[in-house]
Amino acid sequence: SNDVEGKDAVYKLAIMATLAFHSPIYPDDIYREGITKLTARDFRYAREFGYAIKLLASAKKSGDSVEARVHPVLIADDSLLAQVRGVFNAVQVEGDLVGRIILYGRGAGAQPTASAVMADIVAASRNIMYRIKPAGLPPMVRKLKMKPMSEVESRYYLRLNVFDQPGVLAQIATVLGSNRISISQVIQKETDEA
Repeated sequence: SNDVEGKDAVYKLAIMATLAFHSPIYPDDIYREGITKLTARDFRYAREFGYAIKLLASAKKSGDSVEARVHPVLIADDSLLAQVRGVFNAVQVEGDLVGRIILYGRGAGAQPTASAVMADIVAASRNIMYRIKPAGLPPMVRKLKMKPMSEVESRYYLRLNVFDQPGVLAQIATVLGSNRISISQVIQKETDEA
């Protein structure tokens, strides 16, 4: 459940965001939603739209606040992140000077885990043997505010099950429009297939 519910990703994101933004980011501050509520229908519709569904961990600094979240995301099929499958993981970093960088490799399974554990043991042993004090975390130079998920502006995927009656789609569009929500695409199905 740590993987499919995004718990493992929240801890990794807290560490990376803390290092990236020089501000303490705690796992409890990060919005988390797993993939267990998704259905086969969601994945089928995503493919019809030209997307893959991925559990994504994302952190972004804007002014004096940080937007950090882990949840399922629709990613365009032709993007590199959409191609990450199985035991592979990817990290995408964007910097002012370097632009977009993607690191890709095995992130799960017996061998990568054993390699990481052994590397930590060797590093700790070397530090003890040579009396090297580990560098530790960089100084936390600021305390950024966490942006609540309710204030995050983004694109969303909505799947609604409604009665097949004239005017239902128009009513939905009216409600969304009155709340300043625009509609990018619509798939309307006639059957209630699984």
